[in-house]
Amino acid sequence: MFASPRAQRALAVAQFASTWFLVGLMWTIHFIHYALFPKVGSDDFVAFENAHVDRIGNLLLLPWLTEGGTLLGLLALAFLGSRRDLRIPTAVNAIAMGVVLAISGFWSAPAHGDLMKGFDQEIYDRLMTADLVRTFAWTACGFTAVWILVRLWNNPEGTAR
Repeated sequence: MFASPRAQRALAVAQFASTWFLVGLMWTIHFIHYALFPKVGSDDFVAFENAHVDRIGNLLLLPWLTEGGTLLGLLALAFLGSRRDLRIPTAVNAIAMGVVLAISGFWSAPAHGDLMKGFDQEIYDRLMTADLVRTFAWTACGFTAVWILVRLWNNPEGTAR
């Protein structure tokens, strides 16, 4: 599985690219898009929120699937394959992604569901707090993607240094 250094690097590059796309997107959503939610008039908010959920969902789907699939491949390489040197960065990445998934499922998605009924400042504030934690967790995924990529690039055979 991913025996050649070239295949390992390709996997890491795909993970790096998808992760950093999502890191940038999440910071943009948090500080630009979500920050504008209170500015949308009450008459237009429900339509705005529905459009936000649909469009962001479509934008997230492929990169998030790519990020998750490549992380699973890297975890397999680290824990079932020959790249024991990737165990720490892939485990840290998996933990951070677990935080992202938990926040998305237990806080963000329900908050968006509630906001589809109309703007509510308390729900919005909870969304912003949870999303900031999620954005930091995704950023941690980004830094571990760099760690993994550098390790594979500088030590393609996985030999001890």
